[in-house]
Amino acid sequence: MNELTKNLMCILMRGGVEIWTEERRIETLKETLPRLKEHKFIGIDDELINTADIIGIFSAQTMEDKTRRKNGMWKCKWGHWHNKRENCAHGELEKLK
Repeated sequence: MNELTKNLMCILMRGGVEIWTEERRIETLKETLPRLKEHKFIGIDDELINTADIIGIFSAQTMEDKTRRKNGMWKCKWGHWHNKRENCAHGELEKLK
C-alpha cells in the first residue's frame, strides 16, 4: 500500500504562533519575502498575517528539533537525542564496532 505524505512547513510568527501548511502552498511566499521592500498583509490559508511579524519559514524537522531543545533534550555528535542530564553512550558503542 502506497502512502502519500505532504511536506509540511511552518511559518513561525513573532509571539510564537505557528502556521502549518503544505510546502507547495508557500513556495510563492518563500520566493517573494526576500524581495519585499515594505511589509504588507498577506493571506495564508484562512489567516491574514503581517509580513513584518514572520520570523521564518521552517521544515517540520527544524521545528521538531526546536521543541526537543526547548524541552531540555540535547543531540549528541552521533545524531541521537537524549533527555536532560542523560549521559551519551554512543561513543562507547562505536568503540565496540
